[in-house]
Amino acid sequence: MPPLLKKIAVQFGIVSTVLSILYVLGVYIVDETLFTSKWGGTLVLLVTLVIFIVGVTQYKKENGGYATFREAFSAFMLPFMMASVLGLAFNLFFYNVVDADLATRNGARQVDMMLEMPEEQLQGVKKFMGVTTNDELEEKIMKQAMATKSFTGQLKGAGMGIAFFAVIGLVVGAVMKKNRPEFE
Repeated sequence: MPPLLKKIAVQFGIVSTVLSILYVLGVYIVDETLFTSKWGGTLVLLVTLVIFIVGVTQYKKENGGYATFREAFSAFMLPFMMASVLGLAFNLFFYNVVDADLATRNGARQVDMMLEMPEEQLQGVKKFMGVTTNDELEEKIMKQAMATKSFTGQLKGAGMGIAFFAVIGLVVGAVMKKNRPEFE
């Protein structure tokens, strides 16, 4: 890996991780019901995307204004992968040592939010999740919530994140690429 790419990966991976950890700790301290808010997750996603796009821009700037598709894609994905590893370690520590009951409380809030939905929306959620009764829905949501405490659950989440961010990274790489001229 080129030194500049390594520098960008470490720098922006750490920035993303620190901001994510500060968000988790802030929500935990202020009002943990925000963990199940759709706005909190959306905000973190947007900030993370901006950080990684700025990383690609910084790489391109420090590389004389040029970045191949591969370099732009790597400058986007490498910080994400670093942040994923650091975040996995933090989440395992947080959900298993700091507050082992947090996953259960988050799952219960998700169940409550779903049961408060209009009936036709709730039926759509049940169909999507492959369940037929409210009890099955609650069981499935609680099982998913408890997966946040396990190493396997964290790996699955990271894998889904990698797939999601890889698609976005492909678009960013295509948009941000600027090859050096063949003949100068």
